[in-house]
Amino acid sequence: MSSSPVVVIGTGLAGLATANELVNKYNIPVTILEKASSIGGNSIKASSGINGASTETQRHFHIEDSPRLFEDDTVKSAKGKGVQALMGKLATDSPLAIEWLKNEFDLKLDLLSQLGGHSVARTHRSSGNLPPGFEIVSALSNNLKKLAETKPELVKIHLDSKVVDIQEKDNSVSAIVYENKDGEEHLITASNVVFCSGGFGFSKEMLKQYAPDLVDLPTTNGQQTTGDGQRLLQKLGADMIDMNQIQVHPTGFIDPSDRNSSWKFLAAEALRGLGGILLNPATGKRFVNELNTRDVVTEAVQKQCPQDDNRALLVMGENMYKDLKDNLDFYMFKKLVQKLTLSQVVSEYKLPITAAQLSQELQAYSSFATKADPFGRTVILNEFGTDVTPETTVFIGEVTPVVHFTMGGAKIDVKAQVIGKNDEPLLKGLYAAGEVSGGVHGANRLGGSSLLECVVFGRIAAESIANDR
Repeated sequence: MSSSPVVVIGTGLAGLATANELVNKYNIPVTILEKASSIGGNSIKASSGINGASTETQRHFHIEDSPRLFEDDTVKSAKGKGVQALMGKLATDSPLAIEWLKNEFDLKLDLLSQLGGHSVARTHRSSGNLPPGFEIVSALSNNLKKLAETKPELVKIHLDSKVVDIQEKDNSVSAIVYENKDGEEHLITASNVVFCSGGFGFSKEMLKQYAPDLVDLPTTNGQQTTGDGQRLLQKLGADMIDMNQIQVHPTGFIDPSDRNSSWKFLAAEALRGLGGILLNPATGKRFVNELNTRDVVTEAVQKQCPQDDNRALLVMGENMYKDLKDNLDFYMFKKLVQKLTLSQVVSEYKLPITAAQLSQELQAYSSFATKADPFGRTVILNEFGTDVTPETTVFIGEVTPVVHFTMGGAKIDVKAQVIGKNDEPLLKGLYAAGEVSGGVHGANRLGGSSLLECVVFGRIAAESIANDR
């Protein structure tokens, strides 16, 4: 039985889930390496929620769902790419992931929204004033920080520590080499390492290599998201799959004070799931089912909206403010969303229609709660009402497609083991979870499945390590 710590690379939700499960359930020591100077990765910014099928929260709202239906939605969204066994595992373990977060970390996860590509509402978030990613990451990281102080023999956390090499011996992991912020190299002896290092959506170099047509798009990714893990795993001989499958999210906020910034705040999909609609500034009209999959909505924006700046208008009603008050207050504080009357909207955004015509457009959308939407949207929530006038107030922001998520990465199996090109585990003791891995999402990730992937496969990696020690 190995007594060396498990090395977890990365402190996004995948790394935090892996480490918490290892220490809390199996009492296995961990050393966590994070190249940034703070914990959380991109996970801390996730703002729509985490998926789960057949959960207690769904039962509370009388929503009928099943892991099989969730798997079917995932496979459909994946469009023939990825690994269906991993999609099945994601769906099957989803209620366990929600239960684990609620029971182990006292998270409510008591509210739901239905995002694009989902058959039912299954994306969980908590009532309260914290965004889902921040709330979940904070709960898991606080537990580990506490243990690092009280039980340093069980948990060690090294920030500003970039992994530069994985050493192997006899076809097994033997050590990890990392650099601190002063460029000094350190070696940790370890027989197990879990890559949870995230994607490569910030790396222009890797985007140029795998998806050159996306290089000029802005991104929602933090500057740490440069594919270091993918490069190391490729060098080791991992089977890198679907690397050219990169998700462009249709709605990144345009900051009016810095319109050309290459980094954008994400306009969470929950904003559309809970009632937000998209208008084409060139017509002042709706142009797409806002709850189609992200690739389809993105294509509609890019083909139909003004080509010079590729923007759409995200419009939300007063009723929705009650559901997402904290999100909208934050976006308004950042001046990404304004509260305006429809007359002001027409004037401010120079729409080619009158305020009365815009009123009719919003009123027509509201009527689709009782009759078919011509664009095929079936979830009509928080509609604008039947008495919309030019003086009706709405919440509105400009949005544009953004590089958001890299679906490809190192192929893993259902035990979270990294797979080599011979379809066998590459090295004994080598695991991956989260965005660094490939196969879970195929050609298009469903909203709410990134946080879920982190929890499901992080916990699986921990279980596989425990079973093997």
